Amino acid sequence: MLRFGLVGTGLMAATILPAFDDTSEVEVVAVASHSRQRSRQFAQAFGIANAHDSLQTMLEDKSIDAIYIANRTVDHARTSIAALTAGKAVLCEKPFAVTAQEGEKVLLAARQSRRLFMEAIWTHMLPSHRRFVELASAPELGQPLHLYCDFGYPTTAAALPRLFAAQGGGALLDRGGYLISLALKLLGPVSNVDAALLMGDAGVDLHASLQLLHQRGGHSQLSMSLVTLMSNCAVAACSEGTLRLAAPLLGSEAIAVKRAAPAPTHPAPGTTTSRRQRMTLRLRRSRMLRRLRLALSANRTEYHSYGANPYAPMLRHFRDLVLSGSLESEVLPPALSLDTIRIIDLGRAAGKRLG
Repeated sequence: MLRFGLVGTGLMAATILPAFDDTSEVEVVAVASHSRQRSRQFAQAFGIANAHDSLQTMLEDKSIDAIYIANRTVDHARTSIAALTAGKAVLCEKPFAVTAQEGEKVLLAARQSRRLFMEAIWTHMLPSHRRFVELASAPELGQPLHLYCDFGYPTTAAALPRLFAAQGGGALLDRGGYLISLALKLLGPVSNVDAALLMGDAGVDLHASLQLLHQRGGHSQLSMSLVTLMSNCAVAACSEGTLRLAAPLLGSEAIAVKRAAPAPTHPAPGTTTSRRQRMTLRLRRSRMLRRLRLALSANRTEYHSYGANPYAPMLRHFRDLVLSGSLESEVLPPALSLDTIRIIDLGRAAGKRLG
């Protein structure tokens, strides 16, 4: 049994708890908050045995094996370092740091403590996302050359104040990690970052669009928003076909696979066409036959369910890593998380301001 301490009593802390119930061999045995009252209320509401009014007292509990960090974004790095230094494995909500400099300190603490650290970008553990990356790397569709994906839906500061906070808020930090890390997995390291940002009154990016040029020649177009409803899907264009990760991107369970059709041939002007060519041209004029051809083509849709809870695959993956003594995830290594934050830093620094 892997025993967790939970840091934080907000929305994400409450959201993740049902996934623990749906995952075997894990249990949340303690919760910590800056407020003893909040900790006690949260523990009572969710049936957690122990409530702490400070991180330090929870970290001193030798019975706790791992820490799930779900407190304020600006506190993620500090909390991760404290937990790793105390000898706990750490699963930290994204973003695990607000700058690359902070992120480097977290990874240094993980190396020095020799404890597992993983950022909780749960989408990478979903069966559909793992299959999407697998198909993009397989020979069936050729070389992946372009990725388009977006993640956005309108919200407000009244509904989710943390997203609009001057420290730790913004579309890039909250939503960019999902898209950037996916682009890095599909197309590899980045050589150039171009960005356009729509800024709010508090200096927070409300909408961001990134153009990434990858070292191997690929290109990514990524958009994230707090103020617009986007398509919330991902499309990978390969040399011999395309892959579409269906909406909603973050909980997608379906992938549409489309192979490129052979280029049609047309008779040159003035040449005599054969009976077969003339028949083919007539058939192409039929709407029903075109629809039938599409239905009978090699295109397909694959369905890959995450089961009862979309966060459970991440918890199972993290559990297995801890119990096997692994120090990092092969699906979401710390280096990928750090590269993602570096690109966010570049986007914020070099982004053209809109509006």
